[in-house]
Amino acid sequence: MKLPRKRLISALFKNYIRMYAARDARLIEHFSENFSGYTGGGDFIVGNASEWADITRLDFAQVPTRIRIEMLDLLLRDLSDSVVLATALFHIHLPTPEPILSREAVRLSLVFVQEDGDWKVAHSGISVPYFLVGKGEVYPIKGLYGQNQELALLLKESKRALAEATRQLDALKQVSHQVRAYLETCLESDPDIETVADVLGYSRRTLTRRLGEEGSSFLQIKDCLRRALALQLLATGRWSVEAISARVGFADLTTFHRAFRKWTGTTPLGYQRSSA
Repeated sequence: MKLPRKRLISALFKNYIRMYAARDARLIEHFSENFSGYTGGGDFIVGNASEWADITRLDFAQVPTRIRIEMLDLLLRDLSDSVVLATALFHIHLPTPEPILSREAVRLSLVFVQEDGDWKVAHSGISVPYFLVGKGEVYPIKGLYGQNQELALLLKESKRALAEATRQLDALKQVSHQVRAYLETCLESDPDIETVADVLGYSRRTLTRRLGEEGSSFLQIKDCLRRALALQLLATGRWSVEAISARVGFADLTTFHRAFRKWTGTTPLGYQRSSA
């Protein structure tokens, strides 16, 4: 008995995913000669089945062992009697210690076309939520490892610097420490010195004097916190420059850019690219 078209395409799509997960080279037999597509992290469009087969072989060579694909949703749309669009969301669990990719939803669209009584994949478009794919890669494995190693080093250095700063602050009269601790809880709202002085039980004049006795100032403390947090958020690669600017308490991007260039000698995007 002949299966209804959508049930058939659903079965073909799931079989395609199973073969892909198993790194089965026979998958290339399912591509139409009239093929087009794009890879998750690439900056080019593939225009024939032969080139896509080469990319698939590269994919399988980069991650040769079985991967686990967790299907989240599948939607089928008839575009004509001989053309069906299948769109799916899923998680990819690579056989590596790095779990980041598995937390994000990957989007895949396959266009199935009936050719000579058989259904072939005529288009494949996959969207992987990372932009770190290097030359000779399909998955951004090198980028993911590199980014996380750098982040681990940054966090280690930040913890070391924080421990040293805390030790030094504890040797003082603690007013600088109190100001810093309070600013860490509300930096996004950009509190002024009057607000902080009132919260800590000082007049502005007294707070300024006490900080001066400790070799510091309100603006120095705020500036240091802003810089450290901005660099940390940029290093994660998950925050936009606009969001980071707001998070560290700047009212507009222009002021943030000016401050960042003063801190580092470059722009936020320039720093992020050099850290990637």
